[in-house]
Amino acid sequence: MTDTRIPVLEADEGEPAAAFDVVTAAGWVTHTDPSANSQVVAPGGQARLVFQPESAAYATTDVLWKVEAATFAVGSSQSLMAVPAKPRTWSATFTGEVPVELIAAFLERLVAPEGVDRSPTDPDPASPAAIAA
Repeated sequence: MTDTRIPVLEADEGEPAAAFDVVTAAGWVTHTDPSANSQVVAPGGQARLVFQPESAAYATTDVLWKVEAATFAVGSSQSLMAVPAKPRTWSATFTGEVPVELIAAFLERLVAPEGVDRSPTDPDPASPAAIAA
């Protein structure tokens, strides 16, 4: 039996399907253009994953993957037309050399239904912040 595990720091880019599988399992919808660039859009459209192997951006910057998010407040009528409140946007980019397993791990956290817990916690007594205090 061959061990297929390698240290992440020695991994190459891997198979893009590993990243796509994470978001499509969460209900994101894939749109692919004729040149093999893909966008996978979150339900509600508030985020997207862009895979752009045939783009000018990849050719000039080596950005192969891009994750973009924007939050919009829904209008008072609760219509499908989203009204930008104070748009909260962010993006993360990954070069073609980033192992797809790391991108998939990022996406798993992004689509996690439990969201982000911002409740105050007791600091780890060994953490740099606790030691500095």
